[in-house]
Formats: sequence, C-alpha cells, structure tokens
Amino acid sequence: MSDPAAAKPGGDAPAPAELNVLHWWTSASERAAADHVAARMAEQGLRWVDGAVAGGGGSAAIKVLNERTLRRMAPKVAQLNGQSMSEWADMGLLLELDGVAQRRNWARTMFPQVMSQLTVREHVVAAPLGIHRINNLYLNKAVFAQHRIELPSDWTGVLRAAKALRAAGVTPVAFSDEPWQVATVFEALLLGEAGPSLYRRMMVQRELQAFDDPALERSLRRLRDWRGLALPAAAQGAASGPQPVMLGERPWTELVADFAAGRSAMLIMGDWARGELGSLGLEGGRDFDCRAVPGTAQAHLYSIDTLAMLAGSGVQAEQEKMAELLGSATLQLGYNRIKGSVPVRRDVPVDELDPCAQQSFALFANPATPRVPSLVHRMAFGEVGKNAIIETVHRFALDPAQTPAAAQRKLQGLLRALTPPPPSTPSPPSPPAAISPKAPR
Repeated sequence: MSDPAAAKPGGDAPAPAELNVLHWWTSASERAAADHVAARMAEQGLRWVDGAVAGGGGSAAIKVLNERTLRRMAPKVAQLNGQSMSEWADMGLLLELDGVAQRRNWARTMFPQVMSQLTVREHVVAAPLGIHRINNLYLNKAVFAQHRIELPSDWTGVLRAAKALRAAGVTPVAFSDEPWQVATVFEALLLGEAGPSLYRRMMVQRELQAFDDPALERSLRRLRDWRGLALPAAAQGAASGPQPVMLGERPWTELVADFAAGRSAMLIMGDWARGELGSLGLEGGRDFDCRAVPGTAQAHLYSIDTLAMLAGSGVQAEQEKMAELLGSATLQLGYNRIKGSVPVRRDVPVDELDPCAQQSFALFANPATPRVPSLVHRMAFGEVGKNAIIETVHRFALDPAQTPAAAQRKLQGLLRALTPPPPSTPSPPSPPAAISPKAPR
C-alpha cells in the first residue's frame, strides 16, 4: 500500500530515518561538533537521535553500550575507538562498511594510519571523524605576557616559568586527579622521556624488557613533579609527605576554563581542549600557544574518533549513508574545525584551521613523522588493559609513599598478566620403544 502523503502533491515529506547514536561528546565544543554532524545528516534525510553519556574518556559510555547490547537494545551507531572497536568487530557485532569504503575510495583519500585503525580482519568496520594529537602543551599567552615571562620550550624553561608564575600568584599548571586525565598526561611524558621507538616497544609490541628502561621511572617522576605544579603553594612541600594532597577529580572542561580565564598558565591535554578553548572565544596562535610536550616535538601521539554501525539493526542502508557522509571532505572540515581535531582525509585543505591544527595535520601527514598510538584513548590497548594501566598510574600519582621504582614493577607485573602466554608447542611423539628379540628357549 502506498504512502498517501507521498502520493499527494504537496503532501508532508516522509519522516527522516532515525539513527540513535551513543557517544561521549558532552562538552560545549563536542556538543557543537555533534550538532554539526546532525545538521548535515538532516540534509540527507537522516535524523541523529542523541545518546550522549557523560564521562570523560568514554568509560561510562562503553559500559552503557555493553549493557544495552546484552539487553538487545543496542544503538544503531556507537562511538568505538581503536582496540575497543576491534574487540566488537571480532565478535561480529559491527556492520562491515567495505562497500562504502570502495565507493568513496577511502583507501586513496584517507591516511593509511586511519585505514589501519578502521580495518579488522581485512574489513572496514567504522567511519572515521577526526585525528586528535595528545602530546600538546598549551601556554596562556596573556598570562605569560602580563608577567613578562618567556614562553618555555623545554623542561628547564617550564620549571623556570613555573617558579616565576608562583611568585606572581598564578597557579602554573591546570591538573585533575581524574584517572584518565592523569594517565593522558603520563603517556605524553612517557613519549618525551622514552622516545617513539621505546614507547612503541612498551605500548604496541608490549615487550616486558622495555618496561625495565630507566625512561619509565623518569616519566613517573616527571608526572608527580608536573602534578605538584598544580598544587597550592602551601601544599607543595606536603605533597612529598606520607599523606596524599588531593586536587579533586575535576572534569577536563573545568581545567580548560581555568586556563582560559588565566587562573592557570600551562596545560597538557589532547587537542579536544583546543576545540573547547574555541567555544570560549580563544583562538590558537593568538590567545594561546600550542607546543609539543618537551621531547616530543617531532612525534604525533594520536587518537582517532570513529563511529561504528551496529550489525543487525535493520537499517543498513541508512547506516551506510551516514558512514559516507562522515567520510566526506565537507563534513570533515566542518566537524574538525569545531572539535579541535584534524581531518582523516589527506585531500582536505586545512588553511582555514588555526595554526595549531595546521601544525598537527602537517605533522601527521608527513610520512617521516613517528606516529604513536595513545594508550589511554584505546589506540594501543583494549578496555581491560587500558583501565588496568590507568588505575596503576593514577594510584602512583596520588600516593606519595609509592616510589617510582615500585610503580615501574607494578606496571611490569601488569603487562605480564595482560600478555597471553605463547601457544605451547606439542612435544614430538616419542619413538616406539625397541622390541627386544625373544630369548631362545
């Protein structure tokens, strides 16, 4: 039976197909980026039904996704990044988007590193949105200029600036004790101390011997020192005592707001912070400086935002239509300009983005750049391993009684537990015992 509205000239247009999307983009800039996608979908006859789950780092959203899937109430679309996405694909829960990738020639237009993240067992299982750089050091230019302090480019300069900022009554560093934020700072510091090669041996190849390297202990010390620069001046000496001094598990948006208002002068965070600074009216290059964490200037510690389509939803055509839109050059530019990330396509002109984004894009696009996957943001480890390492690093950062050497041993033990033993090789069968000739009777 035909639709009477469609049959009547001037009748109401058919309702757009609904796609409920589970994600964790809840800050002002993230919400604006998601709204941009929703508006572009509406132009294509698709309706974004929002399923945002608050909680930085996405752990809460992943729990909700697990529960809804077990109850057979899975969303049509879900934010799944990196290794977590691979785990879902291995269980056959994600729609394969090979046809979309072929029609839109993703293999040619997208960065190989992006395609590698999207591909599980030779099938494309998600649509990419943007690339975040994690190892950023943000400097509030107005604060530094007001107090006539030179912008630092190495750790010596950072410590010198921190001392001058303290003397001027400014908190040098914005920091939160929220576990994923602590670990995000740690992985950037680890990259600076270890370098890309050793970082990969630890987080990608998972070599137990690599965790013996002194660079790991130095990174842990650096983490505690950096956190100390966020403590009130009166509490700095107490931070090394037996009792922990707490900063509170503040949302990352509060840290960005403090930085924007000049209540703190330095911040280590992924470039989603840049998107949020933009929503507060600050512009990269003009109001704040984006520099690499010292020791990481030539490296790109990355995370890639992706949306996966859940299999068996009954709306495959609409899911594929959404995936095509997400990968388009026009949406890529609009979304990433708001979000703070950079396009996943090599052919998108980025001259309209701010200098910080242009720097990130050029670095990622350079084949000579060491690109290393984020641990915290699921590029290197799945949920179980990621959460275990985050918890270990978090406990160390807040417990002054725990030595860096002890934390290093804990991480080694954790890696040993997370790494499955190699499959045992069956022993070759023993040759049959020699048959002795019968003794003569």
